[in-house]
Amino acid sequence: MKGVKENHYYLKQLDLEKNDFERVRQIIYDYSGINLHDGKQALVRARLMKRIRKLGLSNFKEYLDIVESNTIDGEFYSFVDVLTTNKTSFFREAQHYGYMRDEIIPNMKGRNVRWWSAGCSSGEEPVTMAITLFEQFNSNKTPVKILATDLSRDMLLRAKKGVYNEEKMDGIPGFLRKRYFREQEAGLFKIHENIRKMITYGRLNLKAEWPFKHLFHVIMCRNVMIYFDRETQNRLVSRFYNQLELGGYLFLGHSESINGKDIGFVNVRPAVYQKKV
Repeated sequence: MKGVKENHYYLKQLDLEKNDFERVRQIIYDYSGINLHDGKQALVRARLMKRIRKLGLSNFKEYLDIVESNTIDGEFYSFVDVLTTNKTSFFREAQHYGYMRDEIIPNMKGRNVRWWSAGCSSGEEPVTMAITLFEQFNSNKTPVKILATDLSRDMLLRAKKGVYNEEKMDGIPGFLRKRYFREQEAGLFKIHENIRKMITYGRLNLKAEWPFKHLFHVIMCRNVMIYFDRETQNRLVSRFYNQLELGGYLFLGHSESINGKDIGFVNVRPAVYQKKV
């Protein structure tokens, strides 16, 4: 018992040295394009300490050696999971969904609908997209496919379950909550199957190859590019452009923009860009 206490005290005092932090930065950047600034050092330490304690290790070098020797599976993906940020909510930036409802969806009835939530986290965004679509037309009559992707395995597992606690439900209007969710047990709500079947979840690294056979009419990638450097952002916007139909829409977060990037987008609303026809 004494040894356990001593080890716990040692780990509590363990610092993330600059050379180890630089190593973390390089690993995650090379893999995903995520750019960790110097100010993130304390956050990185706190998150990686969870893995060090779980694995019973004694320092960051030992942990990073394991990460780099397991780049295909195992600890490498856990390393990626703990370093990704996954803040999201239902109907986040509600004006975007209003624009979808009023300007985009009315022109899509009777055609195949392919939308993509890139960086879907625990699923609130694609679920909100599906509800917005379903409210406007019965998806049984209009083929709807929403692809929801994320880098984090943990977040995708949560998204696939489609179960949310009371706190997560706060952003949903009462009538939509009654219509599209059922209470499984006290304080836990599951999305209805008619919404769930509109969404396909999959793990995707935005920096890697994209295995898509079709173009999308709407791509939502909000509050993801803020974690990339300028070069990676520019490259990603170009790839989104190529993955959109003519007249398709790219939704970004309000702290993100593609102004000055002359690649054929028109800014139609704050943080909403349309591919020129």
